[in-house]
Amino acid sequence: MSRPHTCFVQAQSIPWSGSGFATLGIQVDVKVLSRDAGNGAVTEIMRLPKGMKLPGPLHFPSVFEFFVLDGKFQVGARTYKKDSYAYLPAGYGWSGLTSEYGAVLLAMFSVAPTLSPGMAPAGMYDPRKLIEHLNVYEMEWKTGAEGSVTVKPLSPTIFTKKLRVDPDTQEQTFLYAALPHHAPPKIMPGKFTHPMIEEIFVLSGEYVFGDVGKMGPGGYAWWRENEMHGPAGSETGYNLLIRVHGGPLVNRFSTDASPFSYTPNHQPTLPPELWEYSKPFPFQNPW
Repeated sequence: MSRPHTCFVQAQSIPWSGSGFATLGIQVDVKVLSRDAGNGAVTEIMRLPKGMKLPGPLHFPSVFEFFVLDGKFQVGARTYKKDSYAYLPAGYGWSGLTSEYGAVLLAMFSVAPTLSPGMAPAGMYDPRKLIEHLNVYEMEWKTGAEGSVTVKPLSPTIFTKKLRVDPDTQEQTFLYAALPHHAPPKIMPGKFTHPMIEEIFVLSGEYVFGDVGKMGPGGYAWWRENEMHGPAGSETGYNLLIRVHGGPLVNRFSTDASPFSYTPNHQPTLPPELWEYSKPFPFQNPW
């Protein structure tokens, strides 16, 4: 993956731009959070307009994974509303898409998102990986061994909702939440990292990296392999959507102590194209 390390940017500071769906006669605005310069894979905030109607059949030649941040839309007879999640493998058939009131999605594509008319070519679609719809709001939070997303049980102040585990690679997507007054745990005296990529989007609360700053709702990171950050904690608590790329989640902790504050200086690590959008939390707009 050739996406640059990004830790972190607030989505509110990135302007809306048009998407590639104009060829289908619709205008869908997006905020690009990270993009792969090689194959066009992208994570973005996607805004579906009010009154949107897109008849089928349609398909994406890419994985389309999304979490609904606001509003609602329909694919055939199925309704996706706030806090809905789906993982639609490449070639998944859309019978049509409509949105009476509009919607805002955190949208993640495995290659450049080109919505194609008609059904997908034979062999593109892998039904084993389909997660057609989850009402994440109604899912129960898990902690301890049951909630673990690594080989170690979660502490009593940490909770998860597991959305997806890839049957081949063990990559996963999950919600990760902490209670308020969450100081860095004892296992994290200093910075930490992973041998895989961790993608983070803050849904609510505040997530603090002691060395780069405070992320609020809309905060986003594409945390490259073996990049050290932290310690991490939160005075308010948080709810994060996390995706793991490149294998199962493994944490590696430094034994060298690093300072931590709930109000660290804002000094993110960003690629050149995002520097002009580097502004500290808080923001007034929700996304």
